[in-house]
Amino acid sequence: MENHHKQIQVETELSRDLGLTSALAIGIGTMIAAGIFTLSGLAIRNVGSAAIVSFLLAAFVALFTALTYCEFVSIYPRTGEGYLYARKTFSPPLAYFVGWALFLGYASSCAFYIASLSSYFNEFIWHCPIESLSGLVILVGLTLLNIKGTKESGKFQVVVTAAKVLLLIWFIFGGLKYVEVEEVLNRFSDDIVAIGSTAALVFITFFGFSAIAASAGEVKNPVKTIPRAIFISMGVVTVLYTLVVLVVLFAGLEEYTEASMGAAANKFLGYIGGYVIIAGAIFSMISASNASIMAGSRVILSMSHLGHMPKEIGIINAQTRTPIVSVLLVGGAIIIFALILPLEDLSYFANTVLLLALILVNAALIVHRRKFPDMERPFKVPLVPLLPALGIIANLFLISQIFQHPTPLIFAIACLAIGMFGFIAWKGTQSEADALPGKSSHIAHSQGRGTYDKERFRILVPLANPDTAESLIKLAISIAKAKKGEIFILKVVTVPEQLPPTKFSEQAVEKEQVLLKAMRTLVEKEGLPAHALIRVGHNIGRAILETSKERRCNLILLGWKGYSTGGERILGNITEAVVTHARTDIMLAKIVGDELPKNILLPSAGGEHAQCAEQYAAAIVRSLAGTLTVCQVSLEEQQGSYSEMDVRLEAAIQRISEINGNKDLPPLNKVEKCIIKSDSISKGIINETSKYDAVMVGAAGKSIYPQILFGSIPEEIAKGVDKTVIVVKHYNRVKALIGRVVGE
Repeated sequence: MENHHKQIQVETELSRDLGLTSALAIGIGTMIAAGIFTLSGLAIRNVGSAAIVSFLLAAFVALFTALTYCEFVSIYPRTGEGYLYARKTFSPPLAYFVGWALFLGYASSCAFYIASLSSYFNEFIWHCPIESLSGLVILVGLTLLNIKGTKESGKFQVVVTAAKVLLLIWFIFGGLKYVEVEEVLNRFSDDIVAIGSTAALVFITFFGFSAIAASAGEVKNPVKTIPRAIFISMGVVTVLYTLVVLVVLFAGLEEYTEASMGAAANKFLGYIGGYVIIAGAIFSMISASNASIMAGSRVILSMSHLGHMPKEIGIINAQTRTPIVSVLLVGGAIIIFALILPLEDLSYFANTVLLLALILVNAALIVHRRKFPDMERPFKVPLVPLLPALGIIANLFLISQIFQHPTPLIFAIACLAIGMFGFIAWKGTQSEADALPGKSSHIAHSQGRGTYDKERFRILVPLANPDTAESLIKLAISIAKAKKGEIFILKVVTVPEQLPPTKFSEQAVEKEQVLLKAMRTLVEKEGLPAHALIRVGHNIGRAILETSKERRCNLILLGWKGYSTGGERILGNITEAVVTHARTDIMLAKIVGDELPKNILLPSAGGEHAQCAEQYAAAIVRSLAGTLTVCQVSLEEQQGSYSEMDVRLEAAIQRISEINGNKDLPPLNKVEKCIIKSDSISKGIINETSKYDAVMVGAAGKSIYPQILFGSIPEEIAKGVDKTVIVVKHYNRVKALIGRVVGE
């Protein structure tokens, strides 16, 4: 028991071991890496001394998004950074796109650092027969380090980052005496397009601010620490980059390549000094790789915890307090990118996916301000929406410069598309119960036959309130009779999350058996098969969905209070979870009185939910020898179009008359129709229900009742009449898939 409790605690929280120094080390360590040691030479090759402008332009573009990150992290100081901010703002597919793009960006960025490390190692240390071997060996070691723990990898990051900053300062002082201002002007390229393209190439060097935010769940006092770390690290790195480019420019090299800085170090500092700088470059690439692995794994961790990746990916190990599976996934992706893309293409690929993600993060700030205007924001970006809009434009500009390099651009688009397709496929095959929190429930008691007839219509009736249990069962009986069905009666007993569902109170289960036996007897007296179950679990909605799936139920009949108890949810958390995720028809019943409704008013506009309601209403009134009246509400602005409404009502009556069912029951009485004149839908229905026992409505489709299930109309009807109100939602496979993908 003690060990299990410990495991639950670990699953909910990472270890906050990182202070400002560690956060700075993550940011500076990610930015001072292959970007400066490798891309400085390539930038000078492209535009000469204008490479300084390219680096400054990239820093300026990054600053807009850095401001956005600071505001978001002050609101949501948790692991996940840009993905988390999008998840709190946008619909799930768009949020997933941001998360997937960031995952690809971190993995490809790290692959770029690993490939750069291999290039330096082969050029200056030892030429390995397998060119990428040195980088891959380092990658394996860093992956194991991140598995071992955040504290260890954080300390490693601080030491390595401090060392490489000192080495860079030494390198700069060694070469500043060679700098000539006049020569800087002479070697300044005036090719604006090339300068912009180079800025797009080196943008990867400034993305370290995102890595800081990605580790917010492990930073002490993140609301204050992370904005400070972001601005300090960007300022330090921008100054260092400008000076490094100046020094490398005046090294007098015959050609400028990804190894130019190492060659410049040999010239300025001598053989030994040069190799010290080369070693510093390699360690810089190692620290940047370490920070990228940490940041990428935390994005995947957040996506798992927020339902956009399988839960197993986000499991945090009890011993190391790290997400081992997430780290291994990022490590595997890095290996793939490092092996299939050349170094320069890796930079353009990473910049493409990262810039797309950052465009959406900037857009998220604009939307978030409008969506939550009263939310407290400890750090507030000025001039919103202007500044994030400028960030979007600047990022789009850099992406436009990548169009000159089609191979990494096309590959980036393909990887993003594969990720989105995978998300849709996973959501399509995901079990309905797995969409809800908690572990699988446990069957603690069952009554009735152990098997069920797959050919019969199966109704699941979860019982919550003993006072309404009999009425719900009788309603289920009336439907089952007409459809020759059988009934499953379910009672869910909950246990605390620190206990497994198998650890339950025998007394609690025995107490519920009495009610189940009485309800099962009630069903069997009517000559219908009945099954009764008691399930123990953490989440009632999950237990209901598990039962529905296992027993292949066709309809879930739920009791409903008919009014909200607070907040915006009129259905209640449990009912809403079932309605959202169930892959079967749903019927919500607010039952008034002991007698079943024989005379039902059925508003119908012909949509799929309304037609489903027609089926169930016909079944009820046929079993009870009642009457059914199909109606439509004619609003004041619609009056005069009665002929169209009459045609739709006649079509509904024709559909109802063609319903086949239990031929042992008497045929359905004549179905009547009526047109209700009113200035509002709910008021018209409420006034008309005085003539009937109940009103049954279909959920919103593309009907004239846009809020019939998740809006105010059913609540207004339920509050306005002292009669039974039944709401029906039809299960549509295609729409349900879309709902699972785009719904929360």
